[in-house]
Amino acid sequence: MFIFILIFSGAGSDLSNNRLFDLEGMTLTGRLYYQHLQNLPPETLAETPQWVQQVSTSSSEQLAILGAYALRDSQFLKDGELRNYKGDQVQIATWKEDFKKFRTDYKKQLLFRFGLSSVEKGPLSWVTYQFSHSNWMHLFSNLLFLVVMGAAVEGLAGSAALLVVYLIGGFAGGLGFLLSQGQGVVPMVGASASVSALLAFYCVAQAKARVRYVYFISPLPEHYGAIFLPTLLIIPLFLITDLANLWSAPEGLGTGVAYAAHLGGSLFGILGGFAYRQGVLSRGSSLTQP
Repeated sequence: MFIFILIFSGAGSDLSNNRLFDLEGMTLTGRLYYQHLQNLPPETLAETPQWVQQVSTSSSEQLAILGAYALRDSQFLKDGELRNYKGDQVQIATWKEDFKKFRTDYKKQLLFRFGLSSVEKGPLSWVTYQFSHSNWMHLFSNLLFLVVMGAAVEGLAGSAALLVVYLIGGFAGGLGFLLSQGQGVVPMVGASASVSALLAFYCVAQAKARVRYVYFISPLPEHYGAIFLPTLLIIPLFLITDLANLWSAPEGLGTGVAYAAHLGGSLFGILGGFAYRQGVLSRGSSLTQP
């Protein structure tokens, strides 16, 4: 909560005021980025997502989407205004000024400095992103899950195991995010990957436990109520959703939710759960024990 208050008390410039985010500005960005792509060596162009190479320049909607992708490309963001473009040179000169202002304002954002991205991926970023959040709803939803799952894991394996699973689960989630984003500059923040690791850890470590699920089919008698099902069932229930959303999002754009980070954290949590069952992580390692 301290980091969250710090971020929003000194958030810096409002990026939404930049003309690049108007439909016209985003479309122009896409058009200029398309020209940039045509000048790339074939081997470099082949590394871009397939949909980027298939954008139609006659569609303003597709160009606007390409413009959104362009602002996530760290190489283009680095020196995009220094390139020569064809078209209305007065309009392009204005765009270059807006582009430079966007890059400057973007780097001033504390959310960018605390987050994890292909640009900001120093040792501290791997830790600070786990404790940073984009808004109050993001913060409190993760806090709620942390209270529930953190208490369950700490009661089962101890506080040291809780800390290890949380932090290393966050590292694994960060790795999954970076692998899925390529050269993207949009930072990831939030404890979701760490909480996913705790959830998966508990499900595997307590595989024989039963969890109370509430179901509802209709208001008719016996069509709603509670049922006890295996703890392990929780994993596919939330992983299937993450996988579906990850695969359905255009490569390189994302949807505002780091599904790849959830999956990375969950994978570590599953491995940690098996390690606990083998005695590698145990209550005896708790920081609360003498």
